[in-house]
Amino acid sequence: MSMSTAASRAAPSIILAVALTATALLAGAARAQVTSRNMEPLAHFNDYPVPPINVAYGYSACWSYIHGDGREYAVLGVGSGTAIYNVTDPASSYRVGFIPGPPSIWREMKSYRNWIYVVTEGTGAGEGLQIIRMTNPEAPVLAASYTTGFTHSHTVSVDTSRALLVCNGTRDFLGNAAGMHVLSLANPEAPVELSRWPAGGGIVPFQQYVHDCVLVGNRLYASAVYIGTERVIDITNPSVPTEVTSWSYPSAYYCHSAWPDASGRWLYVADEQNGQTLRVFDVANIMSPVLVNAFTCNPASIVHNPRVKGNTLYLANYTEGVRVLDISDPVHPAEIAWADSYPGLSGGYGGVWEVCPYFPSGTVIASDMETGLYVYRPQTDYGLLRVKVVDGLGAPIVDQRVNLVSQGDSLRTPADGIVQFAPSPGLHTVRARRFGTFDAQATRTVSVGSRDTVTLALLQRPSASVTGTVSDAVTHAGLEDAEVTLRYTPRHAHTDALGHFDLGQVPDNFYHLEVRRAGYIASVGEYSFGASPQVHDVALESTHTWDALESPGGWTIGAPGDNASSGVWVRVSPLGTGPPPPPAPERASPAALAPTLAPRPDHPPGPLHEEPASTSWGNAQPYFDHSPSPGTQCFVTGQGTNSADADQADVDFGITTLSSPALDLTGMVRPMIGYWRWFYSWYGATGQPEPDDWLAVLISNNNGASWVAVDTTRGAENDWEEQAIEVADFVVPTTQVRLRFVAADRGFPSIVEAAVDDITTWDATNGLLGVPPALPRALRFRTPWPNPATGVVTLVLELPAAADADVELLDPAGRRVRTLHRGPVPAGPLELRWDGTDDDGRPVAAGLYFARARSGHREARARFVRLR
Repeated sequence: MSMSTAASRAAPSIILAVALTATALLAGAARAQVTSRNMEPLAHFNDYPVPPINVAYGYSACWSYIHGDGREYAVLGVGSGTAIYNVTDPASSYRVGFIPGPPSIWREMKSYRNWIYVVTEGTGAGEGLQIIRMTNPEAPVLAASYTTGFTHSHTVSVDTSRALLVCNGTRDFLGNAAGMHVLSLANPEAPVELSRWPAGGGIVPFQQYVHDCVLVGNRLYASAVYIGTERVIDITNPSVPTEVTSWSYPSAYYCHSAWPDASGRWLYVADEQNGQTLRVFDVANIMSPVLVNAFTCNPASIVHNPRVKGNTLYLANYTEGVRVLDISDPVHPAEIAWADSYPGLSGGYGGVWEVCPYFPSGTVIASDMETGLYVYRPQTDYGLLRVKVVDGLGAPIVDQRVNLVSQGDSLRTPADGIVQFAPSPGLHTVRARRFGTFDAQATRTVSVGSRDTVTLALLQRPSASVTGTVSDAVTHAGLEDAEVTLRYTPRHAHTDALGHFDLGQVPDNFYHLEVRRAGYIASVGEYSFGASPQVHDVALESTHTWDALESPGGWTIGAPGDNASSGVWVRVSPLGTGPPPPPAPERASPAALAPTLAPRPDHPPGPLHEEPASTSWGNAQPYFDHSPSPGTQCFVTGQGTNSADADQADVDFGITTLSSPALDLTGMVRPMIGYWRWFYSWYGATGQPEPDDWLAVLISNNNGASWVAVDTTRGAENDWEEQAIEVADFVVPTTQVRLRFVAADRGFPSIVEAAVDDITTWDATNGLLGVPPALPRALRFRTPWPNPATGVVTLVLELPAAADADVELLDPAGRRVRTLHRGPVPAGPLELRWDGTDDDGRPVAAGLYFARARSGHREARARFVRLR
């Protein structure tokens, strides 16, 4: 694992783990808290639970020790030393010893013959390389500590065939980086240094820091974590290690660890950051490695350590637990099993640190940072289903999502258009959907050990042009910078100075067409486009009032309780900021690595452009206000001076409040308030939004004497999006209605930005009755129903585009109660129902609950009350 001590203390996953209760050594207890497929939990040890105060002292790595007589032992790193367990009979496992060591969250180990070698970043008694003698494995003893040339090491690697031990990421007693040390184990209790890499001694520059390595024959694969590079070092002569080559890869930032397959031709590389994948390289030509595929079970999570045993790859996947992949086809891994011991949300540095499958019996162990050691037995209850996706000419389609509908899994195709699933026995359907093509799907029967191949051909739909004009319903004048969107598709256009728009060639299908323009009531309708050229003109009704925020107009900044140290609301022409790339927690921050960021337009006026299927992190603060020209002003949370520094003037350490002037909403049948909002939250240590950052909207009908909550936004909604409030759902309309926007940075240090523009009021009876006046192009929940509930609660999640989504129910403390959905979701509404039970089918208590949906970096929440 690769986190600095300060960063590890800040990781929310570790803080969440403080609340976990220690569990007993019972197979039943392990089964109760582990969700799994094809992985049978046999034992669980949590003998050294995470203390409630010092959260740095949790569990770290694990490894196997096999005695000469065949007895099997699990070695576990804990905060204060190394625990050793006899797992020969997994269901009757027991602890045989504990070797104290320097206090540390990091502890890694490997075994050689009758010895276990343990390294740590900790300082104090026992620092350096600890050598544990296992001659009597029921009574382990600390035989020696090695401190020649270094006193700390981040990881350790071993070549048992050549009696070589390699200590990676070492530091001397002054804390200086001391490089990678190659030691001879000819005398196992008195190692002898053969060489260092890089040679020459002295302080090793961060570019040559080796985080982890694996030795295979005369080749050593070294992961250079700080520069996102994989190195190959020739150790034919271990006294003179020589670099052969090195390479990087797309989005490389934190190259953490690697492992080759049994043939040595394929190398699996993990990049320890949210959203990154397990990458597959063809290293047949070591001087020119080729990236051939990538795998992730959840793009919101972090891949940590890959370990290969035969035709199986075991992946320590942090919050997603252990993932087991069939690599009989090394290029197309298929997930055959998993065991998830982490009860929290996906993403960040929590859960499974290490997995070790190297027991002759087939036992597999894993170390969970919060809850200790798990002992598993893999099952082989699966068959392989290979899917090739092609176009109408038979050419493979790259980066196409393929869904295993029956199990909720999805994969994206590499250059050859092929993905491979490993479903359980039974009838299974695979499906591919792509904008502009007909859906393609196939159904096959899978049995244990079966192998089948299907081809899905995505054939183009006929298409035709769609153009039109957006105009004022009264004056008939064309409206510039109106937004025209085919909802749930990538098509989006802005009107020109005359109100014209062009959506290009639109495939024949039914669509939701949205037309929005500041100062006007949105038009939303369903149409059939594409059979022949279409000219679609839209006339918009103007709103009753429209405040483009070009003047102060009675707005109030600040309220009792405001305490943000920066990022206070201000009305400006926004400067705009872009976020830096996600920093890994252990990464140094040399000036040479500072990003160069350039502004990008935020939906500028102009012709057709395609919206991405999933939004990248984009900007923290918008570069433009939302109002059509000549408008330039909006409210934002702080205004810095450097567009490249997203953290310069964002909201920090508290809340900041913005309140509107009073709005007269009397005399309307269905009074509405509309506004355009922007919100961004990003926490560097996890590469994800911080859940305790938010933008809250409140409403008052008594000029601010009291307030009612309307909506809370979390995550990264960093595009200008229109929202609407049906006022009577919250308060009785009066002449003294006010809105309040509260931006908060209440969690760990993170980047938080919010913006507001174009406040409108109107009577919904003047618009399209029965059509929602504002449907955001973002992930969102409709209002849960019924609320409060005594029976089944219905939740409807809306997705702007087909994507993977996780939907979970949480209690007020943020603990997961029930997973309602995990996997692919088509564009549009997804209806989910909850019967009031948890993941184990047990009824839950009455009270407040939250539904949380996450798709990529987007997040939506809904709250409701359940009554007994």
